[in-house]
Amino acid sequence: MRSRLPGTTIITAAGVAVAAMLLTSCGSGPSDPGSDLASRLLPGDAVPAGFTVVPQSVADLIAANRATLDSAATVAFAPADCKPTADAKFNPQLTEDNTVLVVAQSDTGVFSELLSSVRRDVDADRRDTSGPCAVVTATPSTGSLAGVPITNTSVELPALRADHVVQAYLVRTDSVKRPAGANPRSRTALLANVLVERPGGQVITIQLGVSGTEAEVMPGAPSTQPPITEAAFADLVRDAVDRACAE
Repeated sequence: MRSRLPGTTIITAAGVAVAAMLLTSCGSGPSDPGSDLASRLLPGDAVPAGFTVVPQSVADLIAANRATLDSAATVAFAPADCKPTADAKFNPQLTEDNTVLVVAQSDTGVFSELLSSVRRDVDADRRDTSGPCAVVTATPSTGSLAGVPITNTSVELPALRADHVVQAYLVRTDSVKRPAGANPRSRTALLANVLVERPGGQVITIQLGVSGTEAEVMPGAPSTQPPITEAAFADLVRDAVDRACAE
């Protein structure tokens, strides 16, 4: 969601992977892999407490992604090798036939879940936000944020492993804007990109994210917090995998 649904920017601190694992599994048996994504999406009445579903169509997402990818061409990244690549390959392949999503908002942030039969490059997500790319500064050259450095600091969350989870990458990112002559503004997001192999062999991409509202912070102050805890987010990801695997 680095060209993402509203409010799901990537972002925070020490680039240290946590060794703990979130355990889940997929069922076995025949399935209809192609046409039932909508039935595997989080129901609107089951979004996190305090959140309310808002209208967001896949067509809206496609249009927003296109605009975001176009604007990314004018952004300078440091280190330069950490320019994001996964969205550029994934987002143009999304259509109303192969993707479903739900978006919900609260006073404290935005939640989103996307399911797609398009396979995402999770390795690229990891490269873009870990190792030498755990701390990346993006500086737009156009628009309202022209010249404002935005530093994204990412840390991998506990790994998600199971027989039917092909790949998974969960990450917390703290994003800090530093406009000239003003206090920094911070936002924290949690994001999961998961590839699940259905019993029939089809691989489904799950992209689940929650992002807090942007807030002014004093220099040197602790980072902002996401709208839900990392443990609650992990539960949401496990539930999403279970739904994707269900008969």
